[in-house]
Amino acid sequence: MSANKNINRICIGVLIVSVLITVLFMNGERLGVSVIVDEDSETYTGSAYFTANDMGVDWSTVDPVKITLSDSGIKVSGNGAYTYDGSVVISQSGYFVLSGALTDGSIVVDAYDSSKVWLLFDGVDVSCLDNAALRIEQADKVFVTLAEGSKNSLTSGAEYSEEALENGVGGTIFARDDLTINGTGSLTVTAEYNHGIEANDDLVLTGGTIEITAQRDGINANDSVRITGTTDLTISAKDDGITVAKDDGYFYIENGKVNITSLDDALHAGGDLTIAGGELTIDSSDDGIHSDSNVVISDGTLLISECYEGIEALTIEMSGGDVTICPTDDGLNANGGSDSFGFGGFGGMGPGGRGNFDAKEAAADNAEESSTAAETSSDTETNIAGADESADRTQGRPENMPQMPEAEADSTDNADEPEEETWVKISGGTLTIINETGNDADGIDSNGSIYISGGKIYVSLIGNGSNSALDCGSESGGICGITGGTVIACGASTMAESFDSSSTQASFMYNVSDGVDAGTQVSIENADGDVLFSYEVPCSFTSMVFSCPELSVGESYQVAIGDNVETIELDEISASFGDAGGMFGGNMNRGGMGPGSNFKGFGGRGHRESAESGVTTESQTSETKATETTTDTSAVNGERPEFDGEMPEFDGEMPEFNGEMPDFGEMPDFDGEMPDFDREMPSPPEWNDTGGGMGGPGGREAFTEQAQEDEEEVVYDSRKALSEFDNTVWLYVGLSALVLVCGIVFAKIMPGRF
Repeated sequence: MSANKNINRICIGVLIVSVLITVLFMNGERLGVSVIVDEDSETYTGSAYFTANDMGVDWSTVDPVKITLSDSGIKVSGNGAYTYDGSVVISQSGYFVLSGALTDGSIVVDAYDSSKVWLLFDGVDVSCLDNAALRIEQADKVFVTLAEGSKNSLTSGAEYSEEALENGVGGTIFARDDLTINGTGSLTVTAEYNHGIEANDDLVLTGGTIEITAQRDGINANDSVRITGTTDLTISAKDDGITVAKDDGYFYIENGKVNITSLDDALHAGGDLTIAGGELTIDSSDDGIHSDSNVVISDGTLLISECYEGIEALTIEMSGGDVTICPTDDGLNANGGSDSFGFGGFGGMGPGGRGNFDAKEAAADNAEESSTAAETSSDTETNIAGADESADRTQGRPENMPQMPEAEADSTDNADEPEEETWVKISGGTLTIINETGNDADGIDSNGSIYISGGKIYVSLIGNGSNSALDCGSESGGICGITGGTVIACGASTMAESFDSSSTQASFMYNVSDGVDAGTQVSIENADGDVLFSYEVPCSFTSMVFSCPELSVGESYQVAIGDNVETIELDEISASFGDAGGMFGGNMNRGGMGPGSNFKGFGGRGHRESAESGVTTESQTSETKATETTTDTSAVNGERPEFDGEMPEFDGEMPEFNGEMPDFGEMPDFDGEMPDFDREMPSPPEWNDTGGGMGGPGGREAFTEQAQEDEEEVVYDSRKALSEFDNTVWLYVGLSALVLVCGIVFAKIMPGRF
């Protein structure tokens, strides 16, 4: 009995202690108990980009397992690894030092899913003809350290085995779990088949000199690529330099050096792409940097020496750093984040590839309505600009790539989907964009708005194209506004846009009809002779937009462009000067078309005054010569023909019908034979090699022409068939008419008889 009482007391005591421990754990942090977390675990959800283990380990304090690689036999000194079929397999957590060479083998990590494995490469040279040279099948996380002063090499063959392909192996380094590479030695990765490094999860680089040559992507990761420390990474890839494939997968760099040469995008991320430091040098045949989400630059140095588009994303934000871009198309392009099928990645014809095309077309339509005096010439020049841009949209496409006829249907299908906000924001840093070849390229292009509140921005485009140094989505409510920073944006005057009148910092557009040569010095001085700004513009230009914090409304300034000097007075927050107006300004009153333009460019005050006074200037006369044969002069002068309001009278009388039917006479006999009908059905239009499919540019024209030919052929053959009808056919026609007449007579007579 007493034993039962003791057992009951023990149980009650254990229950009380358990409750107390539970409460303690639930409130441990409040009571000052430190929580131990594993930041290297795959289940860790903290915000740390790099852990202490990522940055390296002091190998002098550990007792590792030593593995010596050799074709004659792999030696393992210690537990946790074994050899299999010419390869070495590491099967448990721990520290392993590897050295030596294999001409056809692999280093394989296949441990528990909770295992952390540290590998020290100290002179490793591994080649595998039909599989990955380093293959991580399972672990929680693997750390590869490049020993100080060591040279290491991993190479894969040109063809992988069926087993490797079935298992989804595609890189010379292949990791199904998290992988970190650090240290101070060197590593050369050669991928003769596919990617250099392929990581299903996260890839972290914090040290070492790494050189990757790949048939496809240099690095292809699923979740993230993160770079910091002393990393010196060089990539030569025949596809993307670095790809993070997952929709929310991200790229992040805060230190280190990265040099990429690629035939497609240099950096491509499904999610955010952040540059918070480091030095990046890019030479790309497509986008230098592309994100389906957001690009954020807060520090570091970025040089994109060659590319199709410089930076393309849903939103682009720059608050620091030094960025230089030399594109053949747009420098910055905030177009909604979809890949534009750029030059190396199929051409620039996809969604967003020429995102400003519709904007410019809409602007052209608005400009046409705003000036009656220039109506005819505006229509003509708008059509020419549209034709030029349509031609440019096909440049850079691979020769055998067809047009995409489904694009129009896709846009209709997605019409009900809410559009994501897109914009470019610059608040700091230095941005330089130089495009010496792009006739139809923009400096900073946004399908939404452009906001500038700080930094230094230099944009230089050639002056003889339809480009725009600044191009916002004004047709969709976007604005180009400035509240701070220094901006000089030079390009062509025909499509020039300046800052919106809602800006809080003064700016002006200056246009030059004769153009300015490349390398011309531009300087701005205030009334006291102090130089506010001086810059040697790299490309020729016909339009310049300038703004800096020292500009004030109501003050006068001296603008020196080469040897030409003019004094201007800012009479509004966004003013315009010079002798050649842009056709389609951003807010339609800065490019010379709308009210408020105070320079005598096309559509500017000079032409408007001439139109209002009824006097035709020489330039107007020349601009309307091409269409004056079909255009009424009264319409050009704004007059409409008068209408006296009288309509022709109708006497209301209709011709009478006497009710008699014509005599058909005798019908021919029918011999039972039907005439042959030899007409063949027209063939569908063939694919248009020069213009794409029937849905692409040129395809629609081919389809229409073929349809017209078919219609003419049908009419011709029908008439021919009628002429060849025999008497039998006419017999049936006559009988049908007789039956019809009898029916009408019966309908008239019989109702009265019953």
